[in-house]
Amino acid sequence: MKLRRITTHGNWIPEIDGLRFVAITATLLVHILGETYLRSGQTFSHEYYNRVATFVDRGDRGVLLFFAISGFILAQPFLRQRLLHGQPVSVKAFFRRRLTRLEPPYILSLLIYGAAIAITQHRLWSLILPLLTHIIYLKNLLGGEGLNFVTWSLEVEVQFYILAPLLGFLYAIRPTTLRRGIIIAMILASAMVRANLQGLATWNLPGQLQFFLVGFLLADLRATRTESTTSRWWDFVSLVVWIAIFAVPNNYLNYTLPALILVAYLAAFNGPVTRQIFRTPWIALTGGMCYSFYLMHMLVVSIVFRFTRRFIMPSSLMLSYIIQLVLLGTCIYLFCTAYFILIERPCMDPNWPRKFVAWLTGASRKKEHAIAGSPTVPQNWK
Repeated sequence: MKLRRITTHGNWIPEIDGLRFVAITATLLVHILGETYLRSGQTFSHEYYNRVATFVDRGDRGVLLFFAISGFILAQPFLRQRLLHGQPVSVKAFFRRRLTRLEPPYILSLLIYGAAIAITQHRLWSLILPLLTHIIYLKNLLGGEGLNFVTWSLEVEVQFYILAPLLGFLYAIRPTTLRRGIIIAMILASAMVRANLQGLATWNLPGQLQFFLVGFLLADLRATRTESTTSRWWDFVSLVVWIAIFAVPNNYLNYTLPALILVAYLAAFNGPVTRQIFRTPWIALTGGMCYSFYLMHMLVVSIVFRFTRRFIMPSSLMLSYIIQLVLLGTCIYLFCTAYFILIERPCMDPNWPRKFVAWLTGASRKKEHAIAGSPTVPQNWK
């Protein structure tokens, strides 16, 4: 299937991609609302905006949902090695996989964003420094102009990638209660740090670590279960918890959201109806393309909105928002799906660098043979 993501060990988990679908959808809803309200050129009632934002604006928590999923995925090789006595993890191969999987789509997206800005704003050299800070993942630390503001969270992910092999030693702790207790204590400590952080730290790993650790705890709970815990009760819990994830006031976010995310993700595996929903093919496949959607959606929004803004209804923000969801959402889906198929999915193949080098070598040899076999011009034709 051309739209299914390629995994290192071939063990595709559709529920995880279903969870990615929720995370990326929440993110898109927020950004389209922001574009509709802030750049439409219309003056909507601020009070009315607040009522609309109550239902939508907390979709920025989709980023935190992504962090927990990343923690779960990155925990897998270390958990298999140390807890399930599986194959030893090569740290070098671990980082090489992250590099070859994520870097090409990311760098290409930055070049596309840079080209779009250079063309529309008629400037080039001033974009060099922002491009470099993005590429070396220092934009969060150095600040300044950015090419794609959403990639702040990718920098946090990279910071966690560096820390993940060290955290993987948690799975070497044999007593289950002790191991999970330590992870929970680390989540609480990280939440406390986040609650007292301000400014730069909140845009980097110190302010986000607890959500990655939720993924580590989820991986532990999933791997060590001894019997099926599937129950209809999980479906009821899922409904309540997902509402709570987007309804909890920001004042209570630091300590409650990690727990809510953990329960929601457990329900995705254990609730028969919930699990079936997350495994629905179009949901799981779309969620599997989330990295392409994440990287490219704001480019599509900023370009296409120049044309769709004519459909803004000055008297109704909600109606304007719904129209933009349909128009921009369709364009985002088509463009980002193409980006996934052409750019991201080939990079999911762990062997793509070797295959690419072999292809280049083969193409070079064919060219040499073609030149060697071409007829020469007789000397007397000068």
